[in-house]
Amino acid sequence: MKPKAVLAYCREKGIKAFDLRFVDVLGSWRHVTFPVSSLTEACFDEGFGHDIVLDPFSAPTPSHAILVPQGAANYLDPFTHQPTLVLLASVQDALLRENSALDSRQVAVQAMQYLESSTIGDGVAVRARCQFRIDRIPNSGLQSNATDNTHLACGPADPDFHLRCEAAEIASEAGLLIERHFSGPHSSSEMVLKPSSLVECCDDILMLSYVVSQNARRNRESVSSNNLGLPSQWTISRQGESIFVGSHFRGLSETGLHAIGGVLKHADTLFAVAFANAPDVCRSPWLKLCSSDVSESVCRVIIASNNPRDRAIEFCGAPAGCNPYLVYSAVLMAMIDGIQNKVSPGSALEKKFETTEDRSVFSIGFEGNPVQGRRELKNNLIGDCDFLMRGEVFSSELIESLSRQLSQD
Repeated sequence: MKPKAVLAYCREKGIKAFDLRFVDVLGSWRHVTFPVSSLTEACFDEGFGHDIVLDPFSAPTPSHAILVPQGAANYLDPFTHQPTLVLLASVQDALLRENSALDSRQVAVQAMQYLESSTIGDGVAVRARCQFRIDRIPNSGLQSNATDNTHLACGPADPDFHLRCEAAEIASEAGLLIERHFSGPHSSSEMVLKPSSLVECCDDILMLSYVVSQNARRNRESVSSNNLGLPSQWTISRQGESIFVGSHFRGLSETGLHAIGGVLKHADTLFAVAFANAPDVCRSPWLKLCSSDVSESVCRVIIASNNPRDRAIEFCGAPAGCNPYLVYSAVLMAMIDGIQNKVSPGSALEKKFETTEDRSVFSIGFEGNPVQGRRELKNNLIGDCDFLMRGEVFSSELIESLSRQLSQD
């Protein structure tokens, strides 16, 4: 919405306050709340000065910055006593009035600008699958089913159904578009957001996380995401047509295969970005494969319907607690690099394993070890970050920040 439309919306809904939110490099929302009387058209250009911390590892002391509201990124907060509008903000240097190199949301904006400048495509649709687990109060009578066979479970085997339904309804009232929700494996739950642009998808992921956790808290439950993921399904378009659709592997175009090649080529670096702020490194033996039959594959081809145009590439290697702006921007940059350099996925398509040695060749790890240490992740990032820095999408300052995070024990 344009500034005038935002102000009109506030009057229509009787908004009393607005919550200015920005994301730090760890992928966590930070916020400052103002009375709605402070919001004027000029604020969308001039912003609000405030002391903030974007990188707690390198600069834990607050520094002064300008938070600039983004009119197109707003939600209604369904959990406040008075009507409150959530406005996402970009972060600018207070003196230079330039976008901060550590503003994760701006990284996603610049990734989209780089895609358009490359002439490869002019749009991206991303469908995110948000996974979480409800941790119930002991002896509440609503314990989750002990079996791991809970994928698409129904009835008593899906004790979180009503809580998901409630969260989906609240999310819709807040302005989110929920495509579906269901019981996931290992007593988890999944909520799928409708496809949207890269930046909007990342905005929605954080808002949905906020809705799910706040609703669980209101119901005297808590939410965890340990060992869960944030899979995403990707389509790049040009003039409204997907460039991934064709007559090759599983209905993909040659361009789509090159995009997969880029993801597999840079898989170690993508994992470094994804797990930089994770408390522990990935414990799953992820493999540089594109396969629907091997559960550890880092990506696969999604056939969304019988419509031959419904083809997407799914990236499976992001943990649920990652910074989606940085991870998804890195995935897009890897796809662009693969397309520009015509990288072939080669034997990684539908690989069949006959020996343990076969698996080690495709392992995402150091010297064939699928369980990476943080030091190896850091080395991967430093040694293969050039593709991230094209078009000034990732700055050297941001790469250094991620490296410092990976250096933490």
